[in-house]
Amino acid sequence: MTTAQLPATFRTKQLTPYVGYIRVSTWKEEKISPELQRKAILDWAKRNGSEITEWIEDLDTTGRNFKRKIMRAIEIVEKGREKGIAVWRYSRFGRDRAGNAINLARVETIGGQLVSATEPVDATTAIGRFQRGMILEFAAFESDRIGEAWAETHQHRRAKGLPATGRPRFGYIWHRRWNPRTETLQEEKYEPHPELGPIVAELYRRYSRKIKPQGFSALCAWLNKNGHRTTRGTLWSTPTLTRYMDSGFAAGLLRIHDDECKCNGRKTNGTCPNYFLAQGAHEELVDWDLWQAYRARRKEVQNTPPRARNTLYELTGLVRHGTCRGGTSMTTARWKTTGGKPYNKPGYAYRCTLRAQAGASACDSLWIPRTEVESEVEKWLKREAAPGIDTAPPTEDTTEPQVDERALAKQARGKLQGEYSTIEASLTRLIMDANDNPEKYPAGAFERARDTYLDRQEKIKKQLEKLVDVEETPKRSDFDRLVVGVAQEWRTLNTTERNAMLKQLVRRVALVRRKDENGEPIPGAEGIEVQVHPLWEPDPWEPARICRGPFGTVTPGLWLSAELWTRPDTWEQIPPR
Repeated sequence: MTTAQLPATFRTKQLTPYVGYIRVSTWKEEKISPELQRKAILDWAKRNGSEITEWIEDLDTTGRNFKRKIMRAIEIVEKGREKGIAVWRYSRFGRDRAGNAINLARVETIGGQLVSATEPVDATTAIGRFQRGMILEFAAFESDRIGEAWAETHQHRRAKGLPATGRPRFGYIWHRRWNPRTETLQEEKYEPHPELGPIVAELYRRYSRKIKPQGFSALCAWLNKNGHRTTRGTLWSTPTLTRYMDSGFAAGLLRIHDDECKCNGRKTNGTCPNYFLAQGAHEELVDWDLWQAYRARRKEVQNTPPRARNTLYELTGLVRHGTCRGGTSMTTARWKTTGGKPYNKPGYAYRCTLRAQAGASACDSLWIPRTEVESEVEKWLKREAAPGIDTAPPTEDTTEPQVDERALAKQARGKLQGEYSTIEASLTRLIMDANDNPEKYPAGAFERARDTYLDRQEKIKKQLEKLVDVEETPKRSDFDRLVVGVAQEWRTLNTTERNAMLKQLVRRVALVRRKDENGEPIPGAEGIEVQVHPLWEPDPWEPARICRGPFGTVTPGLWLSAELWTRPDTWEQIPPR
C-alpha cells in the first residue's frame, strides 16, 4: 500500500518520494510487527510531505550483516528514483558498524537520506549527524551484547552435549526443556524416531555404497517422492540435504565453530571451514564406519571434476602424465569407412593436457591409444586378484598377538572426545562461577585457569587430527574381497560401474615414458609404461617434506641455503625432463 494519491488540483507541492524499508528481527524482543512499522512510516510521510513509492520487507532477518534486501533499496536511491530510505528506527537499517558506515556513505554520497519515523533527527546538521551516529552505535552495542549472551548459552548447551540451538532435527524426536502439555520443566534430549531413523541411515548407505552410489539430487527426489519433508514441512532440496548430512548430527556428533576463528560468525550457511566435530549426548542413527565411508565419498566427489562424475570411459578422472604429473585429455581419430567416407572416432587416445594447451615447450609428447591403457589396467587387476583366487595369502607363524593400529586409534579417539567434553563442562562451570562469585578469584587467577583449559583443548584437537589419519590409513587386506570381486565380475560391469570400482582401488594411472639402456627416452606409444598406483601403497607422488637440518642444509645442489628457509615445508619431486 502506498500513500493515498490526491487529485492534482488539491496538491500544494510535489511529494518527495522515499523507499519504505521494514525489517523484522530474529530476536524475540525486537520482533516489531511489519504493520506497526508500516503505519509509523506512513505517518511520518504524511507529516513531512513525502510519499512511499515502494516497500521493501525483510522478515525474520538479522541486522548483523547486509546480506539483505536493504541493498536493493540502496541501489534504488543510487539510481535517483527516490530521495532516500525511510525506516521505523535506525536500528532497522543495520547493527553492523562497518556495514552501517559503508552503506550510509553510499546513500549520502549521491544526496540521499536515511530517515527514522520515530527518531526525529536532522542529519543535515552536525549535531543531528552526531545523534544519529550515537543511535547506530548503541544499536551495534546491543547486537554485541546479545551475541555475547548467546555465546554463553551455546557454550552451556555444548557442555551438556546438546546442539547450540534447540530445534527439531530430522530423524529424531525432540523433547523440549519446557513441556507445554504438562507445563513443567524436563530434561532436553533427542531420541531416535522409530520411523524416520532408518530413513536417515538409508540416505547415508545410498550415498556411500560402492556400486551405483546416489547423489544428493537423487536422494532428495527419493525423499520427496515417499512423502518425507523437512522439519519445517518443506520439500527437500540439494543444499538442505547436503548441510544436514555433512553436519554429522545423525552420527551422534555436534558441529562446533572454532572459538579462535576471526570470522566472528559472519560467514553463514556453513561457508566457514573452521569447524570441528565433537561427541554429542544423543544416540547416533548411523554407525561410525558408515559415517567414515560417507566422508570418504564426499571427499572423493569434491576432488573430482563435474565432467568426470558422469563417466564415458573406464579410466575417466584417473589417468595422469608421468612427466608433468598433470591431467590427460582425449584425442579424436579420423577414420574412413570401406566406401572411403571419413568419420570421427572420439576418445581414441590419451594426450598430455598441458602440452595441448601450452605447446611443445611446456611438456614432453604423450600419445597412447585408450584401449591399450585400459588393457594394462585390467591385467594389473587380475594380477592383484590372483593370490586371493588361487591360493590363500601366507600367514606368519607367530604366537604374538597382532596389533590393530586403527582399532587402537578408534579407542583412543573415544577417550579423547570424552576428555574434551569434560574440559568443556569444566570450562563452562568456571565461567559461570567466576561470573556469580568474582570475589573468589584473585587478580589473574581466572585468566590462568581459563587459558589452561583452552590449551588442553587445543592439544586434544591436534591429537584427534593425528588419530583420524591413522584410522583412515588403508591396508592391503581391506581391499582383498573388493579386488577379487571386481576381477571376477569385470566383464559383466558397464563402463560407469568399472570406473566407480576402480576409484575405490586406484589412486591414479600414470603414463610414464621409459628410457633405453643409454638413458634416452623411447619414442612412440611403445615407450610408454602404464603404472597403477593403488590406494594401499604409499603415494609415490606425495610431496616430500623438507629436512632443513640443524644448519639449514639440504640435498647438495638442490637449493641455496639462503632460499631454503623461504621455501614451503613440502615440495613435489617431479623428475627433470
